[in-house]
Amino acid sequence: MNIYLIFRKNLIKQKFCQFQSRDDKKCIPLKEIRHIYFMRRFEQMKVFTIIVFLFLFKNIYSQDRTEKVTEIVTWTLLQTVPSPAYFQDHDKESSGLRFGLAWNISPVNFSFNSNKLVSPVSFFKVNPVRRYGGSVELFAQPQWMTGEYKYSDLSRFHVNTGIRWFIPLLERGERLSLSTGLKYAIREKKYSGNENAYAVELGIYSFFGVIGFKFDYYLNGSNKFAFGINLKYY
Repeated sequence: MNIYLIFRKNLIKQKFCQFQSRDDKKCIPLKEIRHIYFMRRFEQMKVFTIIVFLFLFKNIYSQDRTEKVTEIVTWTLLQTVPSPAYFQDHDKESSGLRFGLAWNISPVNFSFNSNKLVSPVSFFKVNPVRRYGGSVELFAQPQWMTGEYKYSDLSRFHVNTGIRWFIPLLERGERLSLSTGLKYAIREKKYSGNENAYAVELGIYSFFGVIGFKFDYYLNGSNKFAFGINLKYY
């Protein structure tokens, strides 16, 4: 269909005439033409604005996502830094201490002082204020001796699992907090069998839990105790 646009001046008013065909003539007032023109421009600007907004939103979301991934990777790498510890090396005749390294993994933590607007449950990455301000958690604790046991018949690698409670003492646990725990130690012997043991744990922490001291007492087995510095990085 051919469309012809002509402009015609009149002494009374101006009109914009649009020919839809050679035989059918339709005239539209200039005000309506201006209105149509501005509406079309508005629609174009709206589409352009939406495209720009989506582009910016995508970039912002990508930046937030990148920062989140960086935060998780950094935190994970910091957790691989071990804490130093000493373990009793004991048999019926002799006794000594062996130096080792310990790690702590907390898959689930339930906080008693969390904000009502957020969930009290945290997984793996736990805010220190929520942990040391009063909470209970499940944990796994790999331990590795830097040298072989001299007197006991245990292997160099142990894994403790259990449950731990945190009790705030000063400034809601930020300056000083206490922990008690029950754990089950999975300890294999050097050659065959195992010597698993039940144990109780006592810990004290300061500076938002960054540094602390922990003592373990084993209720059965040849080695009865272990102690060490607890280091936690955020």
